Amino acid sequence: MKKILFGLLTVLFVFAVSGCVKIGTTELTTLTTTQQLDYLPDEDVEITFWHIYGQGKTALLDAMIAEFEAMYPNVTITSTSQSDYDTLRSTINMGISVGQVPTMALGYPDHFAGYITAGAVEPLDQFVYSDKVYEVTNPASSIYGDTVSTTLTLSDFVQSYLDENDQYTGGYYFSLPYSKSTETMAVNRTVLAAHVTEIRAAGITISNNGFLSHETPLNYDQLALLKNIMVDTNGTNATTLQCEYLLNFDSSGNLFINMSRQWQAGYTDSEGHILINNDTTKNMLSYLDTLFQNNTVVLPVAWDQSYGSTNFIYGDVCMSVGSTAGVNYNIPNSTYTAASMKLGIFDVDFLQIPQFVTANNQEFTANVSGTDVAVNGNLSAVQQGPNIGIFSSASSAEKLYAFLFIKFLTNTDNTARWAMNTGYLPVRLSAYSSEVPLQLTSTFSITYADFLQIAQDFWTADGTVTWEATDERWDYLYSSMVANIAYNQTSYYQYDPAFAAGTSSAGSAKARVEAGYCLQYIYTDKYTPTEALSFMLNQLTW
Repeated sequence: MKKILFGLLTVLFVFAVSGCVKIGTTELTTLTTTQQLDYLPDEDVEITFWHIYGQGKTALLDAMIAEFEAMYPNVTITSTSQSDYDTLRSTINMGISVGQVPTMALGYPDHFAGYITAGAVEPLDQFVYSDKVYEVTNPASSIYGDTVSTTLTLSDFVQSYLDENDQYTGGYYFSLPYSKSTETMAVNRTVLAAHVTEIRAAGITISNNGFLSHETPLNYDQLALLKNIMVDTNGTNATTLQCEYLLNFDSSGNLFINMSRQWQAGYTDSEGHILINNDTTKNMLSYLDTLFQNNTVVLPVAWDQSYGSTNFIYGDVCMSVGSTAGVNYNIPNSTYTAASMKLGIFDVDFLQIPQFVTANNQEFTANVSGTDVAVNGNLSAVQQGPNIGIFSSASSAEKLYAFLFIKFLTNTDNTARWAMNTGYLPVRLSAYSSEVPLQLTSTFSITYADFLQIAQDFWTADGTVTWEATDERWDYLYSSMVANIAYNQTSYYQYDPAFAAGTSSAGSAKARVEAGYCLQYIYTDKYTPTEALSFMLNQLTW
């Protein structure tokens, strides 16, 4: 395990250099900020925190808030879920104009880019690099007598997560990494196991119990072979154990953007240019249209859904790409209506997302409308998940305690605890190597390294382990799976350039939305690929 862990830390330290390009200017500009206080205020301070978490994640967040409030009894944190990211962003944007924004909030880089343009969000560098030390003098505090500081050891953070957060004008940290994630692929292992002989005959390595490789991603040629084996285009067939579709992508926006990177087609850049009007993008969209037409790829719009995880559980599709943070939505169980589950309750495994090549700048051939086209490909997987920032309208005391709360949420133990319970990924390197067991339930504690080992042991045993039914490792098996898969594709994470709308083009948030619509229009036959791309251009440029 130590050898595996050493490799993991090495990759996490270097992958930003090999897998991402630092974007935005790094030339610092003059910026007015609130002066950090020299003392720890003892008056009552109320912090409002907006997020998008559902009941399960909110319960864990509230537990962490209670721990923080015990450290600082004069501080009250009110957390509110805004249900989804679009609602969160639009509510904040409306609030900026009337001075009604929270103290702090989650957000994606393109959200913060808009807030920065509006002058509404606080640069955090003064806290990050501060040498101020505060003594906790409140006798009611759980850390009474201790000293605290806002200083962050940036070398302990995953570098590409930092790069994503200081890509803005001036190179300032207007946000910091918090709930980071990527996409992985859930697969119906019961269907795979039923077709082991055929899959091996197609030249694809698979274990006796239906496990495909967790280290090497499937390529699209292999997906075509699996489609012929695992799909009945007339509908899911419980007798032959075949699904109606092979592969769902929850996020059509991510599919467009990530495949653009894999094809080295243009998308956007840090200067706000819209780069989609090129032959490579046109060929990519025509290629995807073929995959839509032959049931290799499906989008949730096929079922009038926002996500395809329920239809994965229903057996409509055999594989589904989605966020690591949504891992548990892909696991069938008895709470679903039996009549809806066409293949019953099945076994689930997780894989890397499909790729076209095995190394960057490697040529592959794609069949585009009946013609073989040579494409210079790259490896790419989405780096996503919200960051966290503080709004400039907050008072000095609110900003100080809000930053201390960010530091608390992202410390070694809490980022590991958050990751193991939610499917998000640790933002600190020390979380991977810490030997401190974390109490996940009243009867179960584990280090993050041993948490990763849960899935590794399961895969090594080809799914046949001798754990007792009451062994709590079962409760964390799927989260451990996606955490391992996320690590295995770490070296080719990519993140989006973030920019606000300009005088002649839309901002990055709008570009992502329109990228998703483009594929949905093609899938539903509202537009041809050429028409869909033209419509997208018209929405993004003027």
